Amino acid sequence: MKAIVFDHPGEPENVLVFRNISPPTPTAEQVLIRVSARPIQPADFLFIQGRYRIQPEFPQAAGLEGVGTIISCGAGVSSLEVGDRVAFRSKGTWAECAIAPTSRVYPVPPEIPDSVACQFSLNPLTAWGLLDECNLKVSSRILATAGRSVVARLLAHLAKQRGLTPTLLVRDKGRYSALNESYQVIANGANVAQTLEKVVNHHGEFHAALDPVGGSDIVALINALAPKSRLISYGILDDTDITLKASQILFRSVTWQGFGIDGWLDSLSKEKLSIAQEQLWNLLSASPELLPVADSFGLNDIQQAIVSAKKPAQSGKALFVD
Repeated sequence: MKAIVFDHPGEPENVLVFRNISPPTPTAEQVLIRVSARPIQPADFLFIQGRYRIQPEFPQAAGLEGVGTIISCGAGVSSLEVGDRVAFRSKGTWAECAIAPTSRVYPVPPEIPDSVACQFSLNPLTAWGLLDECNLKVSSRILATAGRSVVARLLAHLAKQRGLTPTLLVRDKGRYSALNESYQVIANGANVAQTLEKVVNHHGEFHAALDPVGGSDIVALINALAPKSRLISYGILDDTDITLKASQILFRSVTWQGFGIDGWLDSLSKEKLSIAQEQLWNLLSASPELLPVADSFGLNDIQQAIVSAKKPAQSGKALFVD
């Protein structure tokens, strides 16, 4: 089968090649999927660079999520059938076929297009999982950084459905702005600390902050939290050292934790996962624009797809499609 493969970690434009490889065979509790669409995510680049929590096994087909149709099932699979259309998360999705464990496979409603369904298993589930971890009371205030990201936009919609008050922090031309649930500017400043200070002074402290960035601005996020609140880091765009006093956490009983989608899913009950899927598919059916697409490419268009995916301020995901 045709696939995008790498034989050692490195920058995607340098190590990825398009070639034929043997199709995988599903084992117990796995399914083989004929893949029809795959998004290009920042996590895919980290995976190719060997910097992600999921590690490659060489030679490795690239890609970590997609959508397609089940063409065979391994032993013990009872909840899925050949012919089912599914979204899934597993290594090796940038290929004509990929295997996935049943625990990471999600049946797709017929009205959801491939362009939306292929993005389901990472960002939407991450947004739902982050709010689940927060476990906030109605009317609580929640801050999402990287406010123009897909996860942040999903968080804002899900938060409003739960009766929470979301604020999105965005960077624009070297300055920062805080947006309310209607995406209107409620404060701005030269840096994160200045912007959040204005928000807190006029609207109050936050009961949770959700951050995929990291870096020194973590301190400003913690300072904007109310006592007994929670900071959840779910990305490391900036993994530089920071200086933080223990008193900033201790005296206000702030919790700072990490979040990884796979660890969260492993601890999730089947009942709660079913609720998450139902709520997310309903949201995406009503608002498919929450998962926009910028460009689509064939598997052999590696370099063009990488360029598209790395464009700054990209308005949507680049996809590999068949």
